[in-house]
Amino acid sequence: MKKDIREKILGHLENLTLEQWRQQSKKVLDNFLSLPEYKNCWTLMVYVSFDKEVDTIPIIKDALSKAKTLCVPKVDWKNLSMKPVQIFNNDDIDFSTKIPHPLSDAEVSPADIELIVVPGIAFDRNFNRLGRGKGFYDRFLPLCNGTKIALAFDFQVLDTIPVNENDVPVDIIITETEILR
Repeated sequence: MKKDIREKILGHLENLTLEQWRQQSKKVLDNFLSLPEYKNCWTLMVYVSFDKEVDTIPIIKDALSKAKTLCVPKVDWKNLSMKPVQIFNNDDIDFSTKIPHPLSDAEVSPADIELIVVPGIAFDRNFNRLGRGKGFYDRFLPLCNGTKIALAFDFQVLDTIPVNENDVPVDIIITETEILR
């Protein structure tokens, strides 16, 4: 069931034209940047988008321009874990691999992060998320106290998705047309 949902949504993402992706990402980002949770936080973690995920680069640029403490995930593939690493400018991100990653080693305590932008393939109206299947965020999020926010295109929000006991829900889902709380 999860596999089928992933395939369907990933196919839909793949079929977005570059122009559709840009326009829809901008609407999601405008909604995100208007959130009081974002405006009022000083330490946040944002994934670096790839493969037509909602574009997070404008969030990264905005947070850096406001001198917020900005972390991006640094993945340890061997141990299937990740840690939040502070970046200080766009040059601190290596875009040469499929999944962009930070060049910095300035680790930040997960407990200090006030807001976490969480990736996902699909979400449901009960705030559950379906990731890529490796469980990185489901292992990481319990270490954090911050508000968990998902960015998604409207078609990524379903009525329900299958959930396991280890799956960690998000607090807010933002799409082009709505902010679910």
